[in-house]
Amino acid sequence: MKETLARFLHRKKQLSARWQWICLLIGVLVILGGVMFVSLWTSPSFVYFGLRDPLLLLLNGLPILLLVLLLFFITDRAILSVMLGGTVFALLSVVNAEKIRLLQDPLVPGDLVLAKELVGISEHFTPQILAMYFAILFGLFLLIVIAAIFFGPCGMNKKWRLLGIFVTVALGAVLGSTVYANQALYDRFQVEGNIYFQVNQFDSKGAVYSFCHSFYSMQVQQPEGYNKTEVASWEEAETTVEAQQTPHIIMIMGEAFSDLSENEHLDFSAYRDPLENWKALQQSGQAVSGHIVVPNFGGGTSDTEFDVLTGLSTRFIEGSSNSYSLIRSNKDALGWRLKELGYDTLAVHPGYSWFYNRANVYPALGFDSFIHLESFQGEEKYRGGYIADKYAVDCILDEWQTQVETEENPLFTFCVTIQNHGPYDEKYNEVEQTFDTDVALTEKEETLLNSYFMGIIDADEELGRLTETLNESDEPVVVVYFGDHLPGFSNGTEFFDLLDYDIDPNGTMEEMMGVYETPYLIWQNDAAQAQMDLCSRAEEIGLSDGSIISSNFLGAAVMDLMGFGEISPLIAYDNEVRQVLPVVTTGLCMRADGTYAEELTEEEQEMVNRLGQWTYYKMFDEDF
Repeated sequence: MKETLARFLHRKKQLSARWQWICLLIGVLVILGGVMFVSLWTSPSFVYFGLRDPLLLLLNGLPILLLVLLLFFITDRAILSVMLGGTVFALLSVVNAEKIRLLQDPLVPGDLVLAKELVGISEHFTPQILAMYFAILFGLFLLIVIAAIFFGPCGMNKKWRLLGIFVTVALGAVLGSTVYANQALYDRFQVEGNIYFQVNQFDSKGAVYSFCHSFYSMQVQQPEGYNKTEVASWEEAETTVEAQQTPHIIMIMGEAFSDLSENEHLDFSAYRDPLENWKALQQSGQAVSGHIVVPNFGGGTSDTEFDVLTGLSTRFIEGSSNSYSLIRSNKDALGWRLKELGYDTLAVHPGYSWFYNRANVYPALGFDSFIHLESFQGEEKYRGGYIADKYAVDCILDEWQTQVETEENPLFTFCVTIQNHGPYDEKYNEVEQTFDTDVALTEKEETLLNSYFMGIIDADEELGRLTETLNESDEPVVVVYFGDHLPGFSNGTEFFDLLDYDIDPNGTMEEMMGVYETPYLIWQNDAAQAQMDLCSRAEEIGLSDGSIISSNFLGAAVMDLMGFGEISPLIAYDNEVRQVLPVVTTGLCMRADGTYAEELTEEEQEMVNRLGQWTYYKMFDEDF
């Protein structure tokens, strides 16, 4: 029996050299066809434009051909090489399509460094989704094993194989640095929709070509006109802060926190208003509120953190999938600057310490200590697959109380919650009805939206408990609460269209900005208000209630409200720009009067350029 099995396994099909090459070419065409088929999941644009312009198909097919050829010269097996290459491009295509569908953001080379984070997220997928992906992976693995067992080597001379490897790698390098790095060539192809929306670029030009092009185009480049010496001189500006009042500062970034409940098609009259406490705080006379424009939709939490904590804008750093991946040494941030004023600093995130490399990033941003998932033990603390907001707030209050009782210094706490992280389908064992609607929703859509609002309600309840507790204290405290991004539902932006939100990445400037808007609230307890009324000061510094500002201006605005507006040259400049251009992003700016600046004046453009140059200097040239 064993001998029969051994003979069966060793009966490999020996293809002639000609058939090996034919199989390679057919395989490449099949893989390209598969990539085009997967692209239909998000848009038919690439298939349409590719069939009209063979050059576009060629630019998407060449990387497939080169990888398959490289594998062929390495393994000496045509069928196996096609299967391996096909697996690579199948995975890349599916991940790209899913990322676009969920987050309205395509797969770029920098995302590949987040493999560990993606594995962590997958732990919370539903059993059905996990089963589907495991089935796909098993099928691909099975095809590779079959190819390895039943199709033998070609028998190519080793010298020819080595030469083939060298030529393939060299050709790939040359094509990459010339053809795929060519911006003019990339721009000549037609784009369906807004050309500034990266998803449209990928959908129209093909995921393979766009991925390869972004490998070169998204490398961090020095801004035009950048001069290191000149920017360094900006850091020498006189900034003095004599802190008369140093209240405790608690800054909380709520996972996917939004005011999406404010919608004409959603009725909460028979249920709890998801923003009950939030609205009460807005009307309390102790708070300033509005919206921030964050870097991403549906994900990219760390980018919003980066913007708020550093005063720099992720929008000016296009060479990385996330700004935290670029932090390898100490960077100027609120943590360091507040320490200079006598604050102790604490970061809290009830998730994995390695997520977005926070274990290393937080110390680099000036935090003395970091409390993460390991400190939140016990199954009872989980809700919806993550640590509940209740226990995050418990931690904040416990650490603050300990600080008050044992230390003389005020405490700056920065917390990132995680309970309302997606996915939202089957997130909770029992889904509560939270709203009525006049829109016909499927059972799945109702489940998604109910699950999401359950998380918002929990967050709002904890915000109410936090502020109520702090208001009973004689210790002055300022609380800053804001959302990191809008939720990425399993149907992408379809929910927003279904419920008529003014959100459209290809719409008007207002609709485009709406994709990235989340609410913020700056509240002070009675003890802090007795020292300084932030609401009165807000008008003085151009931060009127209901204002919309860029996320990189939020931390600076808080400092300005508290009288720390000169805490650093960059923070001072952020506040100066905010009063002229409260929203500054690449391709979208808004003036203080609420009008959108499609064309900037010379003075405004100089402000934007300066922010971009300062960002580059802080990240890559400053020895902080």
